[in-house]
Amino acid sequence: MALRSAWTWPIQQVKDGAKAPAFVAIASSESADTQESLKEEKDDQNDRTPSTRLSKLATALRLGSVYLLLQEIGGAQHIEEKKIAIIASLRSASLVSILHIVPTSASIILIIFNLKGYYIGSELQGPIGEDGLRFLGLQFAAKMLELLAMASLSVILFAILRAQLIWYSLPFGTLTAGFDFTNLSLLWSKEFFATCRSTHFSSPKIKAFLIGTIVTFTMLGATIGPSAATASRPVLQAWPAGGTEFWLNATSQDLWPLALNNMELSGLPCDSSTSHSCFSLNYNVLADGQLSLWPTTSFGSADNNSLPNVIPEKALIAGRHSMRTMATRFRGPFIYHPELTIATVPSAAISDALSQISRYWFMANQHQCLAGNAGYCFYQDIVHTIVTTQPIIYVQCAASSINATVQFPRLDQGSGNYPLISFTNTTIGSQPWFDLATGNGTNPSLSWLNLPEEDFGRTSIGAVVALPGTYSPEIPGQVLACTVDARWANATTTISFLGGPMITSGEPDNWFQGGQSALNSSGLPLWPQVKIAPAWADAINPVIAQPSTSVFAMLCNSVGRLNSIPIAELSLNAVEAVLAVMVTDGLSRTSSDATILGSLKGIHDSYPNEEWMAEFLPKRSVFGKGGSAFDYVYQLGDHSTKFEATSTVLGYGYGITTATVLSTIVLLIYSLIAVIYVIYSIIFTKTTSSSWESIMEMVALAANSQPSNALHNSGAGIGSLTTLKQEVAIRVIDDRLQMAFKDITSENRVESNVKYG
Repeated sequence: MALRSAWTWPIQQVKDGAKAPAFVAIASSESADTQESLKEEKDDQNDRTPSTRLSKLATALRLGSVYLLLQEIGGAQHIEEKKIAIIASLRSASLVSILHIVPTSASIILIIFNLKGYYIGSELQGPIGEDGLRFLGLQFAAKMLELLAMASLSVILFAILRAQLIWYSLPFGTLTAGFDFTNLSLLWSKEFFATCRSTHFSSPKIKAFLIGTIVTFTMLGATIGPSAATASRPVLQAWPAGGTEFWLNATSQDLWPLALNNMELSGLPCDSSTSHSCFSLNYNVLADGQLSLWPTTSFGSADNNSLPNVIPEKALIAGRHSMRTMATRFRGPFIYHPELTIATVPSAAISDALSQISRYWFMANQHQCLAGNAGYCFYQDIVHTIVTTQPIIYVQCAASSINATVQFPRLDQGSGNYPLISFTNTTIGSQPWFDLATGNGTNPSLSWLNLPEEDFGRTSIGAVVALPGTYSPEIPGQVLACTVDARWANATTTISFLGGPMITSGEPDNWFQGGQSALNSSGLPLWPQVKIAPAWADAINPVIAQPSTSVFAMLCNSVGRLNSIPIAELSLNAVEAVLAVMVTDGLSRTSSDATILGSLKGIHDSYPNEEWMAEFLPKRSVFGKGGSAFDYVYQLGDHSTKFEATSTVLGYGYGITTATVLSTIVLLIYSLIAVIYVIYSIIFTKTTSSSWESIMEMVALAANSQPSNALHNSGAGIGSLTTLKQEVAIRVIDDRLQMAFKDITSENRVESNVKYG
């Protein structure tokens, strides 16, 4: 009868170290008995669970449970065999490194993204309107990174503990560190206290290293999850996106003079047909867009005058190359009540320059996007800013009847303290003066005068307003004495894409909450005061309609669309508002004809040149400052002032923030630990092991060990640090691995590539 050959799975290791042949031929016959015998012998060999490459790979990657489950599903029946506790094999060490390489690589990628910067756009990449789903995916990815990193740390900590148990010894309480390091409570557990108090270490350095490792891994276990989530989530914020340095052809004294007299009138409103530096008058804008909305009772009777009183706190005024946003806070019949009437607006010269810079930036960014280079092609907003100085005006008035002593409020005594000081002049406020000023009671009149510092403190200028009365209703004429405090305040002039191209805005910090009282380190006002001469003030109140309608009179008549400011609600506060916007607009126009010095770099070349465009955008990183786009070079003595415009893009991206820096530090620490361990295990030790990395395996080892008096009375629990401080090691006793508690020697240590029961 013919024989057939059947083959078993290869058996790699047999007793006494002799290797079995790769394949073993088994005689086969046609008889049923022979076939059954062969089947039983084959099944018996399968029951010995020979080691295969698949099982080694699964064990190395800590997927042994998956491999066993697949074997169980396949119907294989296995019995426990002797196993190798320490595998000395470069291949196994290399396979184990895969477990560390994956989370380490992901951590390094996140670190690079956040440190170097990566811009995404107005939304995350993918279908429009699905950011929620994409963020959910990122959270799942971050959780996966956390799980892989914790598994990696667990392998490293077990390797350290296992090496100490096998080659030296450890305190008994330290055995649980590999299982409990993911819980922050380990650091105040009795096991950790016992480890710190124990003397059973091979050397003090080993003790310090092991305690430091446990603390570090425990802190990583508590922080690596939030860190991975934070580092992997793009941030929606304003990212630095370039800008440029530039110079204006005016000195700081020209732009922000501390004394204004009749010599500084060139930048004030004038006939636009006479000079290109003239502005169109903004008084109609202020009258129609703000003062005309002063609260009145003209809403009708449906609401019984129950609507809250408000007024626009912003007004746009024109410049040569920009629109500027004037911000105001008025005293009056409003739902708020500031102590002083206040107005502020960016300087005209700075606003025009920033408007010009913003348009150059858009050209440079568009060129980068069209060329396919890294640019900010999609964004939620673009903001351009200049840190500078702008005017801010504080006004308060006091009313008196005709022929009474005129009293001015004093504004330099601090918040809430504005005493009235009599002005010793027998002419101002008299009936003849009043009749002459108002044209016999037909128009409100404005006169400027200097207030002596010895009586009124530090003021910019005083204003006396003659307000005619009315007969219907019966309102008598009155004289208003107003104190004006003008300052140059630190502020940031801003243009944003969403706020409107060429529209600038800027407000000093705490500008309506006591900012004028702030002092610098020298004890002087943080915002220097401007002294205004009456001649300069007269220039901002020209006659604009014959026979004698001045700017002030026109603005007064526009209040509430009443054409008569005396009948306006709280007319005194309305006059304060008129004075504030007038002086603020005039002061913002000082040196308004200043322009940027120099030309764009390379703009005059005969061929297309991108030099100036590159200067407007970050050159060495995704986010950062720009360079210098203009070819002007400052020379000592030049009549110029330096500024820096910065651009920011609002969108999603990875970059440096406080949260991401802390997160990347945690990921960097983990990555360094994992990389050092991989290099050490592959190049130096070339050993791996997966023994005793689960509680069940540790329990099995303890159950297979001989009972020891060192654990006396600990069956129902451990209540003493002395027990946890007991020295323990793993040794070969009675031809099997056991926990040894007493008389531990260097003999009978576990050997590499040897199977133990």
